This record gives sequence, C-alpha cells and structure tokens, in this order.
Amino acid sequence: MDRALIFVTLGFVLLFLVAREGTRLTRVRVHEILIAIYTLSCCFARLYIPIIKGDADASGSFGNSLAIWPFYAMSLFLIWIVAKRKSWHIRRPNLWLFLIFAAYAGYTLANPYNLARRQTLVEVFYLLSFAVFIYLFANSFSVKSVVNGIYMGLAATVILHFVLAICYPVLGMESVVKIFDTEAATRSEERVGAVGTMGHPNVLGTYVSYYFTFFAACFITAYKRRESAVFAVMAFIVIILSASRSALMASVVALVGIVVFYVYRRYKLLSLQSILKGIIPLGIFIALLLTGPLSFLFSDIEDLDEMTTSRLMHYYCGYEIFQDHPLVGVGLNSHLVYLFENSSAVIFEQVFDMTDIWQPEEFMFSNPIHNIWIILIVELGLIGFIPILCFVIWYIATFKRRTRQSRNRYYNILNIAGLGVVFCWLIQGNSDWAPLTPQVLSLSLMFLALSLNRHYAAEVHPEFETVEASRRRQRAEMAKAEGEKAIEIQPA
Repeated sequence: MDRALIFVTLGFVLLFLVAREGTRLTRVRVHEILIAIYTLSCCFARLYIPIIKGDADASGSFGNSLAIWPFYAMSLFLIWIVAKRKSWHIRRPNLWLFLIFAAYAGYTLANPYNLARRQTLVEVFYLLSFAVFIYLFANSFSVKSVVNGIYMGLAATVILHFVLAICYPVLGMESVVKIFDTEAATRSEERVGAVGTMGHPNVLGTYVSYYFTFFAACFITAYKRRESAVFAVMAFIVIILSASRSALMASVVALVGIVVFYVYRRYKLLSLQSILKGIIPLGIFIALLLTGPLSFLFSDIEDLDEMTTSRLMHYYCGYEIFQDHPLVGVGLNSHLVYLFENSSAVIFEQVFDMTDIWQPEEFMFSNPIHNIWIILIVELGLIGFIPILCFVIWYIATFKRRTRQSRNRYYNILNIAGLGVVFCWLIQGNSDWAPLTPQVLSLSLMFLALSLNRHYAAEVHPEFETVEASRRRQRAEMAKAEGEKAIEIQPA
C-alpha cells in the first residue's frame, strides 16, 4: 500500500505541474517537470525494488540489497534524449574520475579482510550506476533547466514533509507515520519526532537539511526570493519537528558557512568584516535560538547522556576495527558484518565499566556506527579515507574560486547547495550514519556532482547573470566590436 500511495502522489504532482503550464507547455518545460518528479521521488524511502539480497543478515549503513532506484527509470529517459535530441553528441567523460572509481572498487572488493563482498558490490554498483546517471543528466539539460526542475521538485517535497510533520507530531495523528513507509520507526514517547516519508526522524532531518541549504542558496542569490524564504522556513520547521539535534546543528552551521563563504566572499575568511558582519551576528542569533525556543531539544539530560554513551561505545567498536586493519579497512559497506563476526574481541567492560548508562551489545552489533567518518576509515582504511578527506578540504578551499569563475547564478545555487551538503557531512556525519543511506545520497551526491560540472559553470544566462560576469561579457563584446570596426576602416 505504501508504494501504491507513493505512485499516486507522484502522479498527482505531475498532473498539477502539467495543468499549471496549460498551453504554455514547451519541450524545455516538460524536461523541467520531469526533473521535478524525479527530485520528488528521491524523498520516498520505500521507492525501490530489491532484487538480490546480500550474503549476511547485518545490513550495514548502505543496506544489503541490490535494488532498482528511481534514477534507473530516469536514466532510460535520459538515454532517449541523448539519442534522439543530441544524436549521441555528448561530452567525453572524465577518464581520471573513472580510473579513481575503478581503483576504489577494485581494492575494496579484493580486500582479503572483506567478509561481505556481496554487500560491497551492492554499494559499488549503486555508486557506479549513479555516476552514469549524473553523466547523462548533465549532458541532457542546461543548468537553468536543472535548477528550475529541482526547485519545483523540492518545493513539492517540503510541502509534503511540512504537512506530514504538522499531522505528526503536532496534531498527534500517529496513523500518518506509516502512510509512506509501513516499517517507519518513531522515537520514544519522551522525544517524539516527525518521520515524514523517510521512515526515521534522523533520516528525515538529514534529508531536509540538504534542501534547506538549497532554498537558502536560492534566497541569497535572489532566485524566487519570496518563495524561497517561505520554503526555507518550512524546511527549518520540519527539521525542528523531526527532533534530530544533529540535523538541526548541521543546518545551522551550514547556514553560517554559506553566509561567510558566499555572502561575504569578497572578504577574507577571518577578516574583521566577516567576523563583525557575519560570524558574530549569526552566532548570537543561533545562541539565542538554541537557548530559547529550541532549548526543549537539549533539555532532556538523561536522553543526551544515553545517546552520548551509545555513540562512545560505537566509536570504540570502530577503534577496535581500525586497530585490526588500519591501512585497507574491512571493505565498503561491510563493517557491521565484520563487527558481528568478531564481537568476542570487543570487550566493553574494560572501557565503560564506570558509566551509569549501558546499551545492550545487541544494539552495537545490529546498528551501523553512528559516524560516517569512522565508517569510512574502518571500511576503506587510511589508503581510501585520506583522499576523501583531502577532497572535502579541497572543495571548501576552492568554493570562492568556483563562485568567482562562474557566469550565472543558476550554477551558483548548485555550488552553494554543494557547500551546504559538505558542512552537513562535517557536522551531522560525526554523530549519525544517515548521510550514507542511499535515499539521502541521491540528493547530496547530485548537488555535489553538478556543482563540480565545469560546463555548467561556463554557461551564460544574461537574464540571471552575476554582476562580475555581466561586466566581463560587456567588455568582451565592446572589444570585439572595436576590432571589427578597425578592420572596416582600414584602407584597401
């Protein structure tokens, strides 16, 4: 029933978007509506068809089933566009990226300490097929169509999540929790959180934090500013109602990062202007917000102590695995299987014998480590983890340069959204594994990949062009006109 309702919801939104266009419907607009429907489909945790199950009961952070995801269906349409409209004239893929991915896949599958290669293959196949999808996606649409389509899709998403969050927990209509996911899990009675369409409050909070930064990016770049402000506020309210403290902190830090890196990008990061105009005012506002209206999320000391202890015990598990295999790890998406098979080597009493709160060891061995960075370092080892960490640092360090070099604000929206995703990874990734779930990755990786597309950065849209790019274009046109005039007046 949940999947049937998902398709009904997608069909209703599709009919609404088509009817809204009416006689103005063009091919470009059809493409944008298609992007919108795909973007909306990413928010449904149950919208996948499992095909092959992994070789272990422990599912890992990514899951253990080879499945068909929404972007597979979208890829079929993209292949048709590339063949029909572009006659297979597409840009050559980046060979270096392919070699890097092949190297990662090869060494994690060949890892002799990998006890769940089939589960590793599940994630490798997902990432490979998603990379092909993004390649087709970027070759099929302009950056303007992409942003317009994503905006419509995320607008429908935030409205749906907001309505569900108001129904539960605000109105107490618990029956809506399992409408889109019959296996949805809620929190304890002391800290009730919205589930939305994602099946778990933490996953919902993580997903919403990503599109919160997208609407914030639209607002500060003056793209549908009034609507973007409304949607950003709605998204922030959903994050609060999810009761996900990590998602709330990640969204706040991401917003601060966006202001410092984009709004005040002409200043140095630690300049007096950035500190006085950006960091200090936002810091005061956030402190007042967290100690005032949102203090109820942090007032349950017993719950905070329990969550802290659980995570410390999980981190100890990661430390034990890292000690065993620090260089190559235990294989992608297989740390939980390794932990379960070697549970006798993890002796919690020696480390946590002084704690008053205790989590059953079954919880430790049946839930992924609540830290994506520990997961990556124990599964890929130092050999695989250090390049990923270098990429994150490089992405943040080169953000201002990419922004200065871009010629339109459509690309800047994707660039800012990508920066927001990275900040959310850095904050929320230290206390949760939700960012590594495939449903959440479908949105975050799309923002990140499109923000690094050089062709999108080079596109010119005069009606939505940055001031710097507009001046550069006008100077180039004047120089070209003067050169042509000089040629005309030369004597024969």
